[in-house]
Amino acid sequence: MNPFVASLLLGLIAVSAQAADVVLAPTQMQRLGVREALPVEAKSALATPWSARVVASPDAEWVATAPAGGVVVRVTVAEGQQVAAGAILAELRSADLPDMGAALSQARTAAELARGNRERDRTLHAEGLIAERRVRESEAAAAQADAALAAAQSRLRLMGVSAADASAGRVPVRATAAATVLERMALPGQRVNEADPLLRLVDAGKLMLELNLPVAQAASVREGDLIEVDGSALRARVTQTGWGASDATQTVRIRAELPPTKNRLRPGEWVKVRRSATAAAWSVPAGALLHHDGRSWVFMRTAQGFRAVEVQLLSQDSAQATVSGALDAKSPVAVSGVAAIKAVWLGHGGGE
Repeated sequence: MNPFVASLLLGLIAVSAQAADVVLAPTQMQRLGVREALPVEAKSALATPWSARVVASPDAEWVATAPAGGVVVRVTVAEGQQVAAGAILAELRSADLPDMGAALSQARTAAELARGNRERDRTLHAEGLIAERRVRESEAAAAQADAALAAAQSRLRLMGVSAADASAGRVPVRATAAATVLERMALPGQRVNEADPLLRLVDAGKLMLELNLPVAQAASVREGDLIEVDGSALRARVTQTGWGASDATQTVRIRAELPPTKNRLRPGEWVKVRRSATAAAWSVPAGALLHHDGRSWVFMRTAQGFRAVEVQLLSQDSAQATVSGALDAKSPVAVSGVAAIKAVWLGHGGGE
């Protein structure tokens, strides 16, 4: 900045009581080369389109795993198929399962015997025929037998296997909730170990849009902003803006949550989206825009000078910018000399 402009900024320009207002006399604006232009309402303005990929919400995707080691006998569902909660997805045969069924039967028999001994000893003790120590021993033995039975039952229950299935070595794999099958990860005849993945499923009612935006564009996106899907009435709300940028592409990942309703979108699909305008859209010369602290601003004319007004950048080319914000068709904005006004605003009103 030349010495004349610097001295003018330091000595002649005053800042009003409002932090965003810069007071300038007409002669000062002329010397600083400030020119103005009226915003033009852009009734049909569209934001710059972005590409977004439809993905499942973090809590909407899960994997159905093998409850036990064995051989996959059949997979009853296809990719893209919707399944109800409790539906059988696959069936395994396990050589270990009959042993588990036998262990359950043995535990049940041992528990019944221990309970019978406990009741008999309680009766004998009440008649004074045996010592109290004998009763306590039979009660402890019954408690241990009951615990062993509960463990055997829980093991099969967690596997989703009935006693009849266990005896036959059959392991059904069921859907824990209503879902859509994304991927079959095992085929009939394949041998799997316990907890190996069999199918990948997703709750189709919990989807998100994932965008990778250049750093400059991502800086203006805030949590809570609305993103519209082209060709539909769907609007997603931004829930996460990435902190770091990709080394290779210098982009930032943005995620926006879609409403939990049935729609035509599918995970993995690419769609065109645009940012929703939160206020009226205006067309202004590109030179009117300034950027500070990751946000976009223009200086709107007031009776005594200019006021910094935050705007949302919808689209821009070398000549014009379309913005959304609290502008007025009768209040011009500064289109040149903006750097000088910004210096005063930051030095006295805006702060770094």
